[in-house]
Amino acid sequence: MSMADDNQDFSRLNNRNRRRKPRKWLSLVLAIAGVALVVVLLVAVLNDKPTMENQTADEQNQKSIAEQLQGNNDSSNGEDTEQADEEKQDDDEKEKEDKKEAEPSDDNVKEAYSKDWEPVGTDQSGTHTTTFEKGTQDWNEMMQAVGGAVGLDPTSMTAWWVENNGNGGNDVIATVSAPDADETFRVFASWVEGEGWQATKVEVLKENDRKS
Repeated sequence: MSMADDNQDFSRLNNRNRRRKPRKWLSLVLAIAGVALVVVLLVAVLNDKPTMENQTADEQNQKSIAEQLQGNNDSSNGEDTEQADEEKQDDDEKEKEDKKEAEPSDDNVKEAYSKDWEPVGTDQSGTHTTTFEKGTQDWNEMMQAVGGAVGLDPTSMTAWWVENNGNGGNDVIATVSAPDADETFRVFASWVEGEGWQATKVEVLKENDRKS
C-alpha cells in the first residue's frame, strides 16, 4: 500500500470521528434535559399534594372557627334569655307595686286589690243605660273593662254572674274566669260618663260561688 493510500484512510477516519463527536454530545445533552424535566415534574407534583400535617392544621382551624361561632351564638342566646327574664321580672315587680290591698267583701276572698285602671273608652253617646244583655255595646264594653283588670280575653272568658251594685245601675259586679280554669275573679266596675267602664277592685275567690 502506498503512502497516498495511507493518507486517504487516515483522513476518512478523522472525518468519521469528527461526525461521531457531535452526536455523542447531542445525546448527552438530551439525556440531561430529560432527567431535569422529570425532576421538575416530580417536585411540582409533590409540592401541590397536601400533606397530612397541612390537612390536620386546616381541620383544626375550621373546628376552632366553628366552635367560636357556636360560642358566640350560645352567648347571644343566653343574653337574650337573660334579658327576657329580667323584663318579665321587672313587669311582675311593677304589677306588684301597682297593686293596692283592698278590703275583701266576704270570707270567700283569698286576695283583694285595686289598681289605677283606666276607663276602656266608649262608642256610646247620649244618656247611658246599663244593660246586662249579652252582645250589646254596653255589655261588650263592660266585659272589656272586667277582663282587662284580670288579664282575661273578654271574648273567650266565662261570665258566671253579673249584677247591679247600685249607683243607679252604673256600678256592677262580675264573676268571671278563664275557660276550664279553676281560678275565679270577682271584678267591681263603674261607669265613667263619657269615658266608659272602669274596673275599681278585684277579688280572687277561694271557690266559684256562682258556678251552678
